[in-house]
Amino acid sequence: MNVFLNEEIAGAYDAYYQTAAGKEVDEIEEKLISDALKKVPGGKMLELGCGTGHWTALFVNEGFDVVATDVSDVMLKEAFAKGLDAEILKADAEALPFKNESFDVLASVTMMEFVNSKEKVLEEVMRVLRPGGWLLLGCLNGNSQLAKNAANDPVFKNAAFFVPDSLKKALSKFGTPELTAGVHFAPDFKVMDRTTEKDNHEPAFMVALVQKNK
Repeated sequence: MNVFLNEEIAGAYDAYYQTAAGKEVDEIEEKLISDALKKVPGGKMLELGCGTGHWTALFVNEGFDVVATDVSDVMLKEAFAKGLDAEILKADAEALPFKNESFDVLASVTMMEFVNSKEKVLEEVMRVLRPGGWLLLGCLNGNSQLAKNAANDPVFKNAAFFVPDSLKKALSKFGTPELTAGVHFAPDFKVMDRTTEKDNHEPAFMVALVQKNK
């Protein structure tokens, strides 16, 4: 079951980013994504799992021509309401309605943890991404405090997490991925990124960038 088909959870998604903790996490994640995108030339981007359009807005602001997709009607309703300068449509990441090699960039943030088959999604990504194109994934780290507490969370208990090695292995078919990471949660979920204790805690958010082999 896709937890993001639940209207209550969809409504709460953006609300989290308005909290003090959510703003702190968002700032760290956005910098990681933006820094990775500095290596990517502009072009036509396909976003998978756009949800409420939170990341779509960033991709548009970074200058990409964005086609944003999601399978959840309730999440897409929130995205449409934002009036973003992007094409937004319903599509299943495991069976994309696009021609082969039709995108310069493909981006997806915290979607892969919730799909039925990561393998099918990556096959579709490989198909629609042009040779020399770029894949950017934002993923949750299975070694982090977030994952350790997942059983107690209504959203993350449904997640199948990557760890750094498994993420690199999954993306090796495209090329050699570069990983960066942040959002170091302590056991009490205090964010430790701006403290000297940061390196004592596994980062919860990983950003992988890989250029598809030509």
